[in-house]
Amino acid sequence: MVQARAELVLDHPFFATLALRLELREDPHCDTAWSDGKTLGYNPAYIAAQSLEQIKGMQCHEVLHLACSHHLRRDGRDQGLWNRACDYAINPILLEAGIRLPDGFLDDPAHHGKSADLIYETLLREMEERPGGQGTGGREETSGGDENASAGEGGLGGRDQSGAPGRKEPPGAGRTEGGGGLAGERGDNADPGRSGEVRDAPVKSMGSGDDGPGAEDEWRMNVAQAMRAAKEAGNLPGSVERLFGNLLAPRIGWREMLARFVSQCARNDFSWVRPNRRYLHAGLYLPGLDSQELDNVAVAVDVSGSIEQTHLDAFSAEISAILEEFDTELTLLTCDAALTSLKRLTRRDMPLQLAAAGGGGTDFRPPFQALEREGVVPACLIYFTDMQCSRYPEDPGYPVLWLTVRESPLSPPFGEVIGMETP
Repeated sequence: MVQARAELVLDHPFFATLALRLELREDPHCDTAWSDGKTLGYNPAYIAAQSLEQIKGMQCHEVLHLACSHHLRRDGRDQGLWNRACDYAINPILLEAGIRLPDGFLDDPAHHGKSADLIYETLLREMEERPGGQGTGGREETSGGDENASAGEGGLGGRDQSGAPGRKEPPGAGRTEGGGGLAGERGDNADPGRSGEVRDAPVKSMGSGDDGPGAEDEWRMNVAQAMRAAKEAGNLPGSVERLFGNLLAPRIGWREMLARFVSQCARNDFSWVRPNRRYLHAGLYLPGLDSQELDNVAVAVDVSGSIEQTHLDAFSAEISAILEEFDTELTLLTCDAALTSLKRLTRRDMPLQLAAAGGGGTDFRPPFQALEREGVVPACLIYFTDMQCSRYPEDPGYPVLWLTVRESPLSPPFGEVIGMETP
C-alpha cells in the first residue's frame, strides 16, 4: 500500500494528493477495501491478490468516491446499491485517466455521463421491475427523494463525466458489465465492483460529526488543492478536469475559507458555566465552547511596488476582522525585498490602516527569518500578497495561508492559497 502511494505521487499527483490525506488501516474483517473520508481500510489478503497497478487503481477509486462526496450523500439509501451506482459513475473517469482497476470493476456505457444519484434510481427501478423484485433498495428512511437529480455529481459542483465515453479496453479486461449478477444490491455486498467500497463519513461522539456541510467544504478545498498540484506537475487528467469543472474557483467565499483556516489554528476552551445547548433538551449537561484562543498568530503583508493602496485597505480590513474575532496579540510584519516593519497588535490598535511603506521588489523570506530570530513560533502565518515572487524560505513547519489578490502562475512550495477579491 505504501509503495503504491509512493508511485502515485509520480504517476498520478491528483489522486496521490488526496490519498495522502487518508490514514491507512489494516482491516481483515472487510472484503476488499473501504474509505469514509478519514481512513482507507483494506484487507491484507485482498491486497496480496492484486498487482501493484491494481492497488494504485483501488486507491484512486477510493479517493474519487470521496472527491465526489459519495461518503456524505448516501442519505439513507441502500449501502450496496449506492456503492454500485457510485462505481458506475466514477469508473469511466478513472479508465479514461489511464488507471487500472482491480478485476471485477463495474462499467456500463448506459450509465456514462450520469450522476450516482440518477444511476441509483435506474438500478432501483430495474430491481423493482424484475420478477420477484421487492423494492427494498430504496432509502432506509424517507428523506425527500432524488428522482430529478441532474447528471452532475452535485457533491462538489462538478459533472460526473461530461458525457464523454471512457477509455476503450479489450472485451473482458476486468470489467463487469451492467446487467450482470445483481447479488448484493440490497446491502449484503457493500462492494459489488471489488474495487473498494465507500462508507458513510464517521459521526463523532458527543453529537458532532464529520458528515456535515463542513466536511463537504473541506473536501472541496482538498480537491482544489489536488487539482492545482496536478496542474503544476503537468499531469491533470482531462476526465478529472471535466468532472470538477471550475472548482479551482471555489463556490464558498474566500472570507469563509480564511475564517475556517484561522479557526482551525485556534485552541478551543470549553466551560461548564456555559453548557452546550445542543444536548440540554435530552437532559444532558455538557460543557459548551466558551472561547477560541489564537496564540501568536503572525500576519505578513507584501508592500512591494506591485501592491496598490486598495489592496492594503482590504488587507487592513481582514487583519482587523481577525483581531475582532480573536482576542489575541498579532505579530504584523511588512515586507518588500526586505523587512520594513515588525510590530505587535491587539484590539486596542483597531481600526488598522496600512499604508505603502516599501515599494521595492518582493522577497517572501524576511518575515519568516524575522520570526525565527525573535524566537516566535506562531500558531499560523497569513501572508497577504500578489504572489509576484519566486523567493521562498524553507517550509517553516507551521500552517501558512497565502492570500493573493492576483492570479499567478507561480505557486508556493508549501501552505494553502486562497484568491482574495478586492475592490
